Amino acid sequence: MGDKLSKNLPDFKLHKIVIHPDEWEKWLKDTCNDRGWTHKKSPLVWRELIDRGGKGVLIGGANEFQEYAHGYYGFQSELISEDMKLISKENLQCKIEIDKEEKERKALSNPLRVCITNASSPVAYSLIPRIAVGDVFGKNTEISLTLFDSNKEVEGLQGVAMEAEDLAEGLLRETVVTSDIKKAFRDCGAIILMDELPQKEGESKNDWVKRSVKHFTTYAKVINDVAKRNTKVILTGKGPVNMNVYMMIKNAPNIPRQNFVGHVRLLENHVKGIIAEKLKVNSAGVVDLIVWGNASGEHYIDINRCRVHGYDGAIWGPPSFSLPAPEMIWDKNWLEKELPEMIKQREQKIEELLTHCSSMSQADAVATMLGHWWNGTPTGQMFSLAVCSEGWYGVPDGMVYSFPITMHPKGYWCVVQDIDLSDEMKEKIQETVKDLTSEYEIIYPPPKAPTPAAEAKVSVTFMEPSKDEEKTENKPDETQKQEKTEGEGQEITNESDEPKLETIVEEKSGDSASATAESS
Repeated sequence: MGDKLSKNLPDFKLHKIVIHPDEWEKWLKDTCNDRGWTHKKSPLVWRELIDRGGKGVLIGGANEFQEYAHGYYGFQSELISEDMKLISKENLQCKIEIDKEEKERKALSNPLRVCITNASSPVAYSLIPRIAVGDVFGKNTEISLTLFDSNKEVEGLQGVAMEAEDLAEGLLRETVVTSDIKKAFRDCGAIILMDELPQKEGESKNDWVKRSVKHFTTYAKVINDVAKRNTKVILTGKGPVNMNVYMMIKNAPNIPRQNFVGHVRLLENHVKGIIAEKLKVNSAGVVDLIVWGNASGEHYIDINRCRVHGYDGAIWGPPSFSLPAPEMIWDKNWLEKELPEMIKQREQKIEELLTHCSSMSQADAVATMLGHWWNGTPTGQMFSLAVCSEGWYGVPDGMVYSFPITMHPKGYWCVVQDIDLSDEMKEKIQETVKDLTSEYEIIYPPPKAPTPAAEAKVSVTFMEPSKDEEKTENKPDETQKQEKTEGEGQEITNESDEPKLETIVEEKSGDSASATAESS
């Protein structure tokens, strides 16, 4: 009936939803609860006015639909009930075959398993559509998405998973919700850690760092055991990001250390936005701005190589033409004093105006960075990323530090190593290194210097021999008398005739025991 109506009426559109009998009861209950209907049999028929929106008007089952079609359009079905039952059996068999084919097709598919932690956050909510449409991992990469959060958030995440399915994007093969950390990370090729661990009011920096490190160390050990060996892990959110990346590298020896990175792109984008406002250009035209150091601590914003495209100045050129940002700003006081303060207040100001977190810009920064990691950065541009150092620019080997990087389409990053640093920049970099070192020393305190032992004082006392000792020593021994060798006439003098030394008593203070030495 519906097919014939759609063929004969140009504005009549038919949408069929085919549900397996095993799933029918749940689907019917959920659909009626959402729309406020009461219906118990198959089929369920309703009418929607597309141009008006709304939840639709319930028509009812097969009998009600026939009455509706006859009353509105003067149309009656020629099929008897037995024929309809035969068609229903054919439809069921067709549904079973289609589901089987779909299952086999999915089995042949090898989607990239992606896990998002803290998936109930607004940032994750804004990121999911970007992943589903292929903006992040590529237009030809199928995705199996896992949403991980605590037990109390799982129920709400089920709604997020349903919304993800409703996006109807072909690349999103499945969406899984779990609070089991091992299930979440198992066989993952990409892990996006979005946990928010800001410093609590009254919490010391040491306690904050230790709490954060404990949290991410747990993640690292599970990733090391169950994730793919080539999985790529990005840490975002509020917390000591560089330190957390360092600890994850230490606790996941099975994963290459270059596969753990810290997110710096949001801070970089904040600065680009401020400069774009200053120069009245599109923020996409501000390129090659570098963040050195600790994204969540001491860092240095380097605009010495920053270039600006699309600047409305005296000199114009093609889209590829750019001008140095420092020359265009030409305000040293603004660069040295006002810009750092504006950077510090940027996110807070945005959230005050929004009255909620800046989820859109945060999600976009993560999506863009991951897109570059999988597909490469634009030719001729560099970005900032917190990675494990190999001694570049005087940064100690093994320290996680934000460097200027480019990314290759094959999925690896490369630190730009040909930047000439001024003495001032070298000093700034060393300051940021000290800040990161202080965080490392919270977890790995340096060995204390040994306390020097007190110097032993030596006193020497000369003691005169007693008269009894003198007499004993001076008494000649019969075996020690002077003798002459008859043959040679050589005189042998006994040792007892040598000058006698006074007895010396040596006393040591401190830990040494006193000792007495006698010589004669």
